[in-house]
Amino acid sequence: MANSLLRIGIAGCGQAARIHVERLLKEPDVKIVGCADALRESAQALAASIAETSGESPAVFGDLRGLLDQRPDAVAIFTPHLLHYRQAMDALQAGVHVFIEKPLSTNAQEADDVVNLARGRKLKVAVGHQYRLRPSLVEARKRLAADAVGPLRLVTAALAQPWLARQQERGGESSWRFDPKMAGGGLLADAGDHLVDALLWTTGRPALEVFAVQSRLPSGLDVVTAAAIRLEGDVAATLALSGVSRGSLFELNFFGERGRIHATDALLEVDPGDGSPVRRVDLPEAAESVDANFLAALRGLGPLSCSAEDALDTVRLSEAVARSAATGQVVPLI
Repeated sequence: MANSLLRIGIAGCGQAARIHVERLLKEPDVKIVGCADALRESAQALAASIAETSGESPAVFGDLRGLLDQRPDAVAIFTPHLLHYRQAMDALQAGVHVFIEKPLSTNAQEADDVVNLARGRKLKVAVGHQYRLRPSLVEARKRLAADAVGPLRLVTAALAQPWLARQQERGGESSWRFDPKMAGGGLLADAGDHLVDALLWTTGRPALEVFAVQSRLPSGLDVVTAAAIRLEGDVAATLALSGVSRGSLFELNFFGERGRIHATDALLEVDPGDGSPVRRVDLPEAAESVDANFLAALRGLGPLSCSAEDALDTVRLSEAVARSAATGQVVPLI
């Protein structure tokens, strides 16, 4: 497959799909062969956009089954989160590689099923945890692994965005993302999944137990989540997510015995802890996108930045946070 045309199908044709398709079409030897969406108008609109860019018009389908009949090499899934599991399983059973926009699943058992089926069929499943490719987090992970600030003792992770206000301004077109009872799975499963994955991936430590609280609007929309987490090695971590902030924030702070590392999605600062000034680290440009990484892995040119197996711990921790918030109990993960 290294030098051959890759035929890709798109499941779910909203805004996220448009962003990823634009990246896919910039890569050589890629053809979008079909677009599927329960709202056929969305599939038609995306297909028209692809035709305008590439000169080739993909087939349009109202469901994944028709798309799989085209026998693509891979399917990229951008549907609401609670649909990820069934569609990934259907694609794998059809012998097709899969890219899934995060989260892999909102259910740990389902995520495990996807991993096992992919392993059994010898197929690749990539998960769109794009923050693993951010130079700031890549460098933070390297420095933590090298014990740059001494033994790690505490991690704080925070994410805040004015999502709720934006959706109200737009007429609530994506309010499903905040509702745990609907296809989005709530704030934690949506934007929060990036932060959960970044916390676990940069530290390289699985979570052992968690206690969490959540607050929601009277309508049921999930808007704030906070959790205290014990990571392997008795490292304490806090996680805070807000969808009702007036501004935006994505940051992690790693407190070691000799200093501190502060990372956002775009910068990295190191406090050596010896009284000298905090130093901002020069970072390179991002080397690749998750889409380019997926295509390279299909061609045997390198590993996936985040496979389904890699994403299992993130799904497990997110599920445990939600369970703890619902029950008011500490939830173990081992």
